[in-house]
Amino acid sequence: MKLRMATGAILAGAVFLTGCQTTDQEGSESQSSIIESSSIESSGMESQSSEEQVTDNQLKEGSAEEANMDEETLAEIDQIVEAAMEEKIIPGAVVFIAKDNTIVKETAYGYAQKFDMGEELSEPIEMTTDTVFDLASVTKVMATTQGIMKLVSEGEISVDDQVAMYVPDFSKNGKEEVTIADLLTHTSGLTPWEPTYLTAKNREEVLDYINDLPLEYETGTDRKYSDFSFMMLAFILESITDKRLDEYLQDEIYGPLQMEDTLFNAAENTEQPIAATSWGNPYEYKMIEDDEFGYTVPEDPEMFDGWREYTLVGEINDGNGFYANEGIAGHAGLFSTAKDLAVLGQTMLNGGTYGDVELYSQEVLQTFTSPQRFDQGYGWELNKEWYMGDQHSDQTFGHTGFTGTQVIFDPEYNVQIIILTNKQNNGQKEDGSYASTGQLSQDISNKVYESIKK
Repeated sequence: MKLRMATGAILAGAVFLTGCQTTDQEGSESQSSIIESSSIESSGMESQSSEEQVTDNQLKEGSAEEANMDEETLAEIDQIVEAAMEEKIIPGAVVFIAKDNTIVKETAYGYAQKFDMGEELSEPIEMTTDTVFDLASVTKVMATTQGIMKLVSEGEISVDDQVAMYVPDFSKNGKEEVTIADLLTHTSGLTPWEPTYLTAKNREEVLDYINDLPLEYETGTDRKYSDFSFMMLAFILESITDKRLDEYLQDEIYGPLQMEDTLFNAAENTEQPIAATSWGNPYEYKMIEDDEFGYTVPEDPEMFDGWREYTLVGEINDGNGFYANEGIAGHAGLFSTAKDLAVLGQTMLNGGTYGDVELYSQEVLQTFTSPQRFDQGYGWELNKEWYMGDQHSDQTFGHTGFTGTQVIFDPEYNVQIIILTNKQNNGQKEDGSYASTGQLSQDISNKVYESIKK
């Protein structure tokens, strides 16, 4: 097993050019735009030319009937999304559904940007199926966990390895026994969140910050969802591979799968349309300022002079990711389209392969997506009814992102449900929080299962 001890060094990329039919529905009943994909020309799904046919384990365009699903029931998803827009939960969304390798729905709704710093645009930017989204914490499973699964499959690491084997300075302050499995399951004892950017100015200083952290609770005795756990996993990956996270993922995962619209720092690295998110970082400002908002932070937010005061388009919403991690981090920062994510989703549903690309073994994938601690997998969330609904199989795994993103994969039904929204562009509620897309995701998921013919 190779144990290369280099320090950190992160980019990625994914493209499907789609022909679309647009239907504008404006008026008292609906102010949304729905765009249904009608063709797939290129990407990890590949063109169906005479020279390059889609293989049995790749995604292909098809009908609900071909996937043994009821088309009318699936069509009811449109009403669910439109209702969420009318209730101002989201300004727009893209919903992608595939079963048995067959794409049965790929639809864009509403607007990629409706507001600019609180002002409604006179000409909102319509959502398309090619729109790239800030995935927030979906990064944890569609980026960092992917890399760790590959390294485990290749024998480069074991989940039982201590973190200090790869980053010796992590062993400070009682952390010497913490393992990769502890990080993957959010049971390490690391605190859930702190604003590293108040003191750390780059990724090297963020690593020093985490190395100096004490444990908040005894490792393994509790599960507290922690961004720091996945920041650390990225630094471990970089230590082993001598590549920055984004570079490794591009070389080993996104590139081989032709995921050309999956990348970090989207504003700098893609010409595809990008969904707008928040109006600066008011949520994190409040997290620091208001001890009643969920976290006790002794510092004053005014000690930081880098607060963004513009609408974010292509810049990671997460403050630790943007201000201190240069947009490239293990917990957040990945941007992608629904159709790109579906290629990686189908790879997992296939057991780790797509076309002639093999990312990791089926055994490793099964381990990571099975209950480990506190009934959750390694990186993956399991049986989360609040966004997966209540009709999925017990093999289902997925994750959510703070920006309003959800991915759901069910191997028993060979189904994937990808729901990407830009809810933050609607602004905050009176209490400073953002609307939840959990119910929207739950309703869509249940409708998908209702459509499957028994």
